[in-house]
Amino acid sequence: MEKQDILDFANMVFSMEYGSIDFEELYPKAYAKECCHFPVHHTIEEDGKIRALLDVYPVTLRLSGTEMSIRAAYIGTVAVHPRHRGKGYMTQLMERAERDARDQGFDLMLVDGDRHRYRSYGFEKAGVKCSFNVRLGNIWNRCRELYPQEMLCAPQYGFEEIDGESAYLPVLFSLYQRRNVTARIKENFFPCLKSNLAVTYAVLEDGHPAGYINLSGDEKNILEFELKDSAFIPRMICDFMEGMGLNELGVSVGMDETEKLEQLEGASDYYNLSMSHQMKLLQPEKVLEFLAAWRGKYDTRVINAEAVNKLWRELEADDMEKISLLTTCHCYMELQKGENSRLKGIPAEWLPLPFFLPDGDAF
Repeated sequence: MEKQDILDFANMVFSMEYGSIDFEELYPKAYAKECCHFPVHHTIEEDGKIRALLDVYPVTLRLSGTEMSIRAAYIGTVAVHPRHRGKGYMTQLMERAERDARDQGFDLMLVDGDRHRYRSYGFEKAGVKCSFNVRLGNIWNRCRELYPQEMLCAPQYGFEEIDGESAYLPVLFSLYQRRNVTARIKENFFPCLKSNLAVTYAVLEDGHPAGYINLSGDEKNILEFELKDSAFIPRMICDFMEGMGLNELGVSVGMDETEKLEQLEGASDYYNLSMSHQMKLLQPEKVLEFLAAWRGKYDTRVINAEAVNKLWRELEADDMEKISLLTTCHCYMELQKGENSRLKGIPAEWLPLPFFLPDGDAF
């Protein structure tokens, strides 16, 4: 089956539900002609025509400062023709995708979307993201608290929308690599930033790149950002909102981005915690070892290694109860400042672990 036939089918099915959709534009990292990693297409056909589709995009997660990595099979673009639903095609494709992922040596499977739909296939909530609501008036007040008055007389940062030919990209990629966990290489860094029609701005200080902002297509949310000096995050966001004419903005960060959390907590109107992804473990011990090391990047509390190892030894590939225990949302809640009181009653032996990938790494 030709790639264009697959894209035409996906565009047709999703456009019927969500309006005009072009997957080559929506996910250039996977479907554009110049993409680096092509997804694996799983299809079911009738009379030579596609009736159901499920794509798997390969993602390698790397832990900074170590040789540790895990390979994830990211499920996306799940589509069944409206007139051919109820035939069990999705179940067939999910089973086929899992068999193939195991055969290819993937460590876990990831998916975003309807939790209750995918839970029946063995996926559980995996991780938490923190979503801040920032209002211009509030962040201005925070800037007055943090910085001398003479620094507030004029904008400190400028912003320039970039494309794939921008001379700033090498510097911006190096800033991205400061994250605890990365999933991009230099070649697909910018195509990933274009996911879901997002727009990227270079943050300039004295004409030099000092960071970047990945803004949602509707200009309502910062999906991802980096800044050389985290102490000036409130000032940078304030300058950005004023320059873009925004009175309100959402900002999403992972629970391991502690410097960002600290700055945003003081500058936001409110924030909430929500589920970030869903996962199914194929190599439980390897994945949990990776996640425990990830947590160690930002949390110095002692982990009860004996209890964790006991769970690993007891874990069986088909024991969904224990897998659920290790992958449920509460396991991944990082108890940041004041969160302990909200999570009273969580079993002490559960191991809070991080798991948040920005939109650019999702599929």
